[in-house]
Amino acid sequence: MYRVIAYDEPTDKAGYVIHDPVVGLAASEGKLTISSSQTNTLSLTLNQANKLFGKVRPMHTHVEVYDSDNSELLFRGRALKPEREMKSNGQFIQTYDFEDIDSYLIDSVQRYIEIANATPEEFLKKLIEEHNSQVPEYKQFTVRKVTVTNKKDDTLRKVDYQTTKDAIKKLLIDSIGGSIIVEYKDGKNYIDYLKSPGQDHSMEAPLKIAENMQSAKVAIDPSKVITRLIPLGAQIETQKPEEKHDDSSDDGAKLSGPMHAVNGDWGPAIRFGAKCMKVDITDTQVALFKDVIKHESGGSETVVNEWDDNFNAGHPSIGLLQFTQPTYDAYGFPQFKITTGFGQIVTTLNDSNWETDLKLGGWGPTGKRRFDKFPVDITQSGTGGGWGSPFPSAGHGTFSGGQLFGVHAGGEFRQNGFHDGLDFGSVDHPGSDVHAIHGMKITRIGYMGGLGNYFVGHSDDGYNIDYQEAFASRSDIHVKVGQYVKTGQVVGTRTTSHLHVGITKKDFDYALRYAFTNNGTWIDPEPLIFGKSKQTRLLNEKNFLSIKPTDSPLANQTLDIQAGVDMFNKAKAAHLEYAMDYRRADILTNQKHADCSSFVSFFVELAIHETDQTLYNTETLHGFLKNHGYLLHYEGTNKTLPAMQTGDVIIMGKKGQSAGAAGHTAVMKDADTVLECSTGWSGGYPDGADVFEHGKSSNPTLANWFSYDANNWSGEWYWYLYRFSGNIPEQDSGDQKGGTIKSGVRYTIAPVNDGKDYLDIPEFQKEFGIINGAVTWDSIKDPVQLLTKGKAWIKAQKASTNTFTVSAIELNEYERFKVYDRYLFINPYVAEQQLLTVIGKEIDLNKPHKSTMTFGDKTTKLTDYHNDFKKVSKDIESLKSTISTVSGDVSSMRGGTSSTELATISEQLGTVDVPQLKKDYEGTQKDIEDSKTRLETAETDLKVVKEDDEATKQTLEEQKKTIADLDERLKKLEGGNANGTGV
Repeated sequence: MYRVIAYDEPTDKAGYVIHDPVVGLAASEGKLTISSSQTNTLSLTLNQANKLFGKVRPMHTHVEVYDSDNSELLFRGRALKPEREMKSNGQFIQTYDFEDIDSYLIDSVQRYIEIANATPEEFLKKLIEEHNSQVPEYKQFTVRKVTVTNKKDDTLRKVDYQTTKDAIKKLLIDSIGGSIIVEYKDGKNYIDYLKSPGQDHSMEAPLKIAENMQSAKVAIDPSKVITRLIPLGAQIETQKPEEKHDDSSDDGAKLSGPMHAVNGDWGPAIRFGAKCMKVDITDTQVALFKDVIKHESGGSETVVNEWDDNFNAGHPSIGLLQFTQPTYDAYGFPQFKITTGFGQIVTTLNDSNWETDLKLGGWGPTGKRRFDKFPVDITQSGTGGGWGSPFPSAGHGTFSGGQLFGVHAGGEFRQNGFHDGLDFGSVDHPGSDVHAIHGMKITRIGYMGGLGNYFVGHSDDGYNIDYQEAFASRSDIHVKVGQYVKTGQVVGTRTTSHLHVGITKKDFDYALRYAFTNNGTWIDPEPLIFGKSKQTRLLNEKNFLSIKPTDSPLANQTLDIQAGVDMFNKAKAAHLEYAMDYRRADILTNQKHADCSSFVSFFVELAIHETDQTLYNTETLHGFLKNHGYLLHYEGTNKTLPAMQTGDVIIMGKKGQSAGAAGHTAVMKDADTVLECSTGWSGGYPDGADVFEHGKSSNPTLANWFSYDANNWSGEWYWYLYRFSGNIPEQDSGDQKGGTIKSGVRYTIAPVNDGKDYLDIPEFQKEFGIINGAVTWDSIKDPVQLLTKGKAWIKAQKASTNTFTVSAIELNEYERFKVYDRYLFINPYVAEQQLLTVIGKEIDLNKPHKSTMTFGDKTTKLTDYHNDFKKVSKDIESLKSTISTVSGDVSSMRGGTSSTELATISEQLGTVDVPQLKKDYEGTQKDIEDSKTRLETAETDLKVVKEDDEATKQTLEEQKKTIADLDERLKKLEGGNANGTGV
């Protein structure tokens, strides 16, 4: 029995009883729902005779529900809006819903705050402290017990104007698990955060069919199964130094280089001076410069001519190129004295006519001054923001094809043949000290599979520079996070066979996703470090000449998206009409007609400069794309688009079933816009054209266009996404260039999983098909570790959710079963013996025997589900054989054969372990004769067969009906009815 006490105000100390059958007070109806996943609720229906009738004030009135047997408080909550009703007999009733006190947590809003490195208990207390500051005392909570202790590494929890309840759910429960339990005790509200609430009752009396359980039904939900896992790691965050201190610039505004003769050779200083003065100087011009220097001064920076007319006029010729002071002042720069050789070199180059003025046998500037101020800032070599070699003493050196950036002979062992950096070997570039190649701030030091010990620096001019594979141990790296370094500074010691240098202007973590994709994410370090590389140019030319385009499209193809867009615009101007017949080939000439696949075929052929203008359909387009630099990026049944990229090709319709009108295809103009040839949209032929552009501001938008096709597809929905792996022009979109990244992007396994960010589970895909699902490990940044986590997760894969509902009738001590506790459950017809959790109770206050309990969510492994499926399949085959045998036995019985057939039927059906069918058969036997046991029934029937022909006929008819019933159920199991129609 249950007792309900009401309080007009939550602060009242004394209440009044409104339901207690023991004293003759009862609500018309009452249902208490206790749940482990939802707010507990109480529904009360009262008539006019009840004390609470007409007195309920939403949010003020509170009630408490007690178990009368032990005075245990089961529920305390507040009233919501009442419902009023007049019944047909004229009686007025009112129904009230009450919600548990945990709903107090929706009455407060957490202000914006960022909390880092806090334990779950510390974070919960911070939230409750803020909640308590906003609500009256009766709504305040005390954090009592917290057993969830797994603090997330480097976690930064951001609370942004959420209710306290939402913040707890999102940032604690959904993130790291556990359960929130609230309790009202001694006039106070307590909140617990428990890792595993409840107790096991494995040694107590179990729930058992036909003993203390009237019925049990199980609902199996395989909708949560994942057969293609997408492991996700920590969120990628953009790295930006707070200040600019590294003196770097990618526009040539800050440079360092030789400013004096090197072993008597002024050539390096001339070249550096030309770079500063924005002059592309040739080897011939450098040689002329050196000849003039030799003729004028013999290489001396301070020599003074004391014999010519200039000397007699009081302004002698001075220095490397023999300037007079007035001329030097007219063309030079104040930071360089006339007696500095470098100053005279750049002063010469500031003459607009320097190429014709500079000559042997006497020279002088005749042109205009090119720059009023020196065009760059110069820092001393080795301390500034210019570019330099990590092994300066080795000079440029030589690189094999496998060491060079990009696609070259010798690098075929890499995925796509692409190398995202430049390797400095210990043989071709000797030396142990590793020098900074550019000014930068150190933003990260770590270890990652495939990279080894590594560090990353970020420069003011926007480069992220990665040094990896050179450091056998962490101690070989000589910098710290947050430290600023300048070009030439020693940053580590090479203790391996080579140093890999990678450079990108994208976020480093984002760039890792494309370590084997030549899409513009990574930049060739060689031209930056050494200037234009003759070696690289020659190797590229050699590879280009020796490799056919179809052999390695990545070696020489760039996606010329504009060529395809130009064709699209011509088709619009030509008022293209959609046609699937021979006229579809018009797309190649006058753009008068096309269908979806001929349009995409020609678009891609133009974009990759393919001269063989073959038109494909949605079946053959797959092969064409794969042979021309495209990789399959996704296939499946998702009905929302992922982040898209320029040149992406979408093919709708399952391969093998997409020919003709059963398929469709389109191509991405950029990250936000798709182009297609189709019919049905406004603006089509004849007034417009049957080619359409769906983007951010179009109608429909890109997202709506895809959603419409996905949700209105005729037949099985399935689609493919192909992505180009050659050079793609950068596009501005979202938070990064390239259009492939949005905020919140995470680490994936693609860099260590052949470019795929997912793991397939083939044996379960055969059973369930491809069902994509993502699982996140927030603290993991290493793709190798993430791959390991994903594989481990698959072994413990959770598939179907089984929920068991049990009636309370004949259930001993129903009240003893507590939500969150686990009890032994035995029902061989529904499930194997197992320990299940009570996740919900519905208590009927007036009729406790009609109460129910829900056990679950009991999750089974995919392997269990798979084995069960195999077992049922085997049972069905056995059942087919049994029915065939039974049919033969009945025919024999009609012919007057032996009377042992009934026993045979019983024996054969008894071996079939299909629970419901077995149960139905037992019921059929019971209907034949109402005997005490099924065995006695079978024996009696056998005697009747011998002694009474009429009884035998009746038995035969009933057995025939049994066979028909069994056959009907078999058909339903197999997906159809006995007459061959579908279920």
